[in-house]
Amino acid sequence: MSALPAAPTPAFDLADLQLPIPVQPRPPRPHRVRAWFRDHGTDIALLAPLLALAGTVQAVGMDRSPAFSDVESRLVVAAAGTDRPGWPALGWLPISAWDRLTGAFDRVDHAVLAGREAMVVVTVISAALLWALARRLGLPRVAAVVAVLIYAVSPLAVHIHRLASGDHPAMMWTLAALVLATARRRQVVASALAGVASVFAALAQPTFLVLTPFVVWIMWDRTHSRMRRRALAATGAVLAMGGYAYILIAVVGREPEPGAEDPALWWSLDPVLFVAAAVAALGALAIRELRPVGGALALMFAFLALPSPSTPVAPMVAAVALASGVIPAAVHRLVVLLRERRGEHDAVPLTIMSATAVTVVTVAAAVTWPGGLRELAGTDRNDAIGDVAGWLEANLPPGSRLIADRTLWVDLGGDGSAAGAVVPFDEFAVEPELQPAIGSAPEPAAGVGQDGTWRTFDYIVVTPALRADETDRPAIERALSESSLVAAFGADGRRIEIRQIHPAGLAAAEERFDADRRATRYAADQLLRNDALHFAGDAATVVRDGMVDPRIVLVLGQLAGVRELTVSLPPVPGEHDGPRRRLTLSDIGTDDEAARLGLWLLGQQEPFTPSGVEVDGGDVVATYPLPAPHGLLPDSPEIDN
Repeated sequence: MSALPAAPTPAFDLADLQLPIPVQPRPPRPHRVRAWFRDHGTDIALLAPLLALAGTVQAVGMDRSPAFSDVESRLVVAAAGTDRPGWPALGWLPISAWDRLTGAFDRVDHAVLAGREAMVVVTVISAALLWALARRLGLPRVAAVVAVLIYAVSPLAVHIHRLASGDHPAMMWTLAALVLATARRRQVVASALAGVASVFAALAQPTFLVLTPFVVWIMWDRTHSRMRRRALAATGAVLAMGGYAYILIAVVGREPEPGAEDPALWWSLDPVLFVAAAVAALGALAIRELRPVGGALALMFAFLALPSPSTPVAPMVAAVALASGVIPAAVHRLVVLLRERRGEHDAVPLTIMSATAVTVVTVAAAVTWPGGLRELAGTDRNDAIGDVAGWLEANLPPGSRLIADRTLWVDLGGDGSAAGAVVPFDEFAVEPELQPAIGSAPEPAAGVGQDGTWRTFDYIVVTPALRADETDRPAIERALSESSLVAAFGADGRRIEIRQIHPAGLAAAEERFDADRRATRYAADQLLRNDALHFAGDAATVVRDGMVDPRIVLVLGQLAGVRELTVSLPPVPGEHDGPRRRLTLSDIGTDDEAARLGLWLLGQQEPFTPSGVEVDGGDVVATYPLPAPHGLLPDSPEIDN
C-alpha cells in the first residue's frame, strides 16, 4: 500500500492575501458637452464669424434698400395682431416674437423695419442650418464656408433676405428638415422630426410644400434599408397630420396674396449666381448624393422660368438657399472626380476646362458683387416713405381721412392709433360704390368711408404700389381724377404724391383757386408798395403772382403798420407748386421781441392761428395749416367789373 505524495507547500501565506483585490480603475467617461465641443470646435470657430458677417451684411442698409413693399406691410400687420385671418401663423410669428423680445414696433421709425430685423435672425439661423446640411452631405469645411458666404454676401441673396416675408421662416424650416433627413443616428426620430419641420415650413408658406418630396427623397437615400419602412412611416404620419391641420386652417381663413417681383430685377442684381446655380443644378442631378437637392433647385428654376410679368418671391428664396449649398458641393465633387481620374488621357483637358470655368465664375463674382452690395447698402429707396410719413403727421389736418397703400397704413393707422383715418387703397372693391374687405385686408374703421365713395376722403397718397395696381377700382380712379397735387417726394419710379380730393370736382376747385389767387394778387400788390416790408429771395415774385396763403397776406397787413420786417416765404418741404403757407419774419430786434411776436401769432383767432410757430434766434417761422380758407380776401376790382 503506497502513500499519496504530500501536497506542495504554497509559496505564499493565504493570510497575507488582502481582499478585496484592487482593480485597475476605468478611464473617466468624457463629458458629453465637452466631447461635442472637441469634435465640432473647428466648425464652430469657422461658422461663428460667418454668421456675424451674414447678420451684419443684411442689417447694414436694410432701412434704405430694397424699397418697402405692400406684401411686407401685410405680414407686419399680421404680426402686430391688427389683422391675422388667412395668414399662415408661422409666417408672422417670428416678427411677433421679435417685437415681444425687443419692442421693435415702438422702437423703429417704420413698422416694416421691425419685420426686417426679425428676418436678420431668421437668416442667421438659416445660414447655420446650411452649414450643417453641407457637412451632413459630406462636404469639407472649405466648401461649407463657400456655401455660407454665397448665402450671406451674394447681392441677390441680400436683396431677397431683407424682405420681410413668410418665405424666409419657411425656408428655415425646410433647411431644418433637410438636416434632419440626413441624420445617421436615431433615424426614426430624426425622420419624424423632419416631417414636423416640413409641416412647419408649409404653415409658414404653403408654397414650400413642393419641396417635401425632396426631403423624403434624401431621407430614403440616406436611411438604412432596414430602417426605411419605420422612418418613412413616421414621416408619413406626421405629414398626414400636418396636411390635415393645414386643410383646417385653410378652411377657416383665406390664404394671402403672394408677393411678386420682376425677375429682371433679380437677374440685374446677380447674374453670376443665376448662371452658376443653373450649371450646378444640372451637375448635381448627375451625382447620386446631390440628386435630391439638385432636383429641388431645378424645380425652383422651373418655377422661375414660367412666363409671367411677375414671380412670387418664394421660389427665389428657396433657390438662393439651395444654390448656396449646391454650387460648392458640385465643385467639390468635381475636384474629387478629377483626382480619381488623374493619369487618364482625358483628365488634363477636363481639368483645364473645369479650372477655367471655376476661375471665370469666381472673377465675375469678385467684380460684380462689391458694386451690388454697395448699392444695397448705400442707395436709399425708402427716403420718400419717411418724408411722406413725416409730412402727413405734421401737416394733415385733424380728422382728415386718407387713402394710402399698406406701407403707410401700418405707420399711420395700422396699429389702431388713428383708427378709421387711413384706409388702404386695395380695400376698395372693383364694383363701384362698394368697399368690402378683400382677402386679408382689414375692415375699414368705423366712420371712415363706410359707404365706399371717394367723396368721403380728403387726401389720397399716390405711391408706386398704387400706380402699379392694375385692378379696376372705379372709386380710386375717380379720386385721382378729381384731386390736385399738394406735395411730392422722391423721383422717377419712387415718386410719391399727396393729393387733395375735391368732393365737388376738380373743375370747381380750380375755379375757386383762380378766384382766390386773383384776390390775393390784388391784396398782395398793396403789400409790395409798403416800405415797412422787405421781401427777401423770391418772396416778392411769389406775392406778385398771388401764390401765397391769404392768411399770410392779412397778417402781414397788420404787422406792416407796427414795425419794419424782412419777409421770406420758403416752401414747406415737398410743396413746390401750391401757394406758400410758411412765413419767416426776420430783423425783428431782440430775442424777446421775436418771442413776443411768436406768441402774438399763436394768439390769433381761427382761421388765422398757425399750426406751428418756431422762434430761432431773432427769426420767427410760422406755418399755416391746410387747406387755405376760401373767400378770406375781397374780390379784386376786375372781378367786380
